[in-house]
Amino acid sequence: QAAPGHVAVFAPSYALLEEIVTDAHWPVHRTIVESSDWDKSKADEVLDTLEREREAGRKVLLAGTFGARLSEGVDYRGGLLDAVACIGLPIAPPGVVQDGLKAFVGERFGKDKSWRYTMTQPAVNRVLQAMGRPIRGIGDRAVVLLLDQRCEQPMYRKCFPSDLQMVPMSDPNGLKRLAERFYRRVPRVPTP
Repeated sequence: QAAPGHVAVFAPSYALLEEIVTDAHWPVHRTIVESSDWDKSKADEVLDTLEREREAGRKVLLAGTFGARLSEGVDYRGGLLDAVACIGLPIAPPGVVQDGLKAFVGERFGKDKSWRYTMTQPAVNRVLQAMGRPIRGIGDRAVVLLLDQRCEQPMYRKCFPSDLQMVPMSDPNGLKRLAERFYRRVPRVPTP
């Protein structure tokens, strides 16, 4: 609610994403939900839509999954996104391939590093990619929400940049006030 413009929401799976988008009320004019079959041209269409909706003064909720087209590689130029919510951590599901990779990495780098190198760090890297979507230039600013308590646990926290300051918060009203204050104090700087 506090974001003056478009908000992106990223989740670990399309099933969870669909649940989040359909079960919650989003105070936006339009919702765009990424599909697994999107190509670059569809992503470009979304960028054009975001620009048109912003010019018309209408908010859009953009919803996608970690590791997919909208959360990695799309340049939301000119401050198109005012906020991003990262819901959960995209931990790879257990399986033969994942177990084999963990065993290989464990033999090569030590068992203590196998979980980090094969599970936690890849998941956090995808979250970091999504976190960076709204900040594409020097004048951009955004509120970034990490909606998973595991981000505060040492085994995950050490995978994030050491200078990243997280503000743990569980009160929605407090979060809204914090976001409103942020948007008041940190205006978007127009890009030339």
